[in-house]
Amino acid sequence: MPAHRKFSTVIFLLTATLWLDSAQVKADILRTGVCKTPRTVVTRWLEMHRTGNRDEAAVLTTGSRFHRADALLSRKRSAGIRVARSLDNGRAAAVVTTALDKTGDGQQVLLFWLVQRDGVWRINKSDLESMQVVNERLRGFMESGDVRWDVQRHQLLGRWEAGAGDPPLIVGVECGSRLQLDKDNHYQLYAWGPFPPANDFEADEVLRGVWRLANDRILMSYQGKTDESRIVWLAKNLMVLESADGSGQATYKREQTRSDSGKGK
Repeated sequence: MPAHRKFSTVIFLLTATLWLDSAQVKADILRTGVCKTPRTVVTRWLEMHRTGNRDEAAVLTTGSRFHRADALLSRKRSAGIRVARSLDNGRAAAVVTTALDKTGDGQQVLLFWLVQRDGVWRINKSDLESMQVVNERLRGFMESGDVRWDVQRHQLLGRWEAGAGDPPLIVGVECGSRLQLDKDNHYQLYAWGPFPPANDFEADEVLRGVWRLANDRILMSYQGKTDESRIVWLAKNLMVLESADGSGQATYKREQTRSDSGKGK
């Protein structure tokens, strides 16, 4: 066989092998269900970026030149970076990572924009942004359509406190409240007005029951009744709840425990 034909044959075999490998990577990703949600797509991309698997990471994108995270995030710097927030409207999604810079008010995070094509979520754009800019863009995205949060249960655990307002579970009572969501699926809601009591035992209203998470909604059951609250905003230490009928809304800030307040010192 002439040398040029041998060379052509080798090139063809290499091309076919690379195509089959790429197709297998794509098939494996789809088979394992990694593309089921925007959160899992970005989580998988971060894993591939850390390990240097560029081909598999590329399958998770649309190939857009506006996807800049791979150039902005070094593999060494990617350690510990994970998904913090995710929201979508079924067609487009925004996914935010934890902060790349741990200190200061000007924390920067990666913001990924995804689109759904043929039932599969893919990364279309990404960039490094300040937390303030990200919050503005997320609020704008929420106002553009029926957007919901992809909430993870661990994000809600702990004690949250709201000032004077109208908590979703006590409609018509102007008061503040403290909401505690425990790992064992139990919750406690303490309400007062107009001034907070010295301790929970002196609260005007005390509700105890069982809670569960259903997508972006918290369902709290007590005495045979279930109240549903929708999460309309979620950040690390901030949660805004709205009653299912839209009649009440409360802004909760996460209570810092002693162990939390000691971090970073």
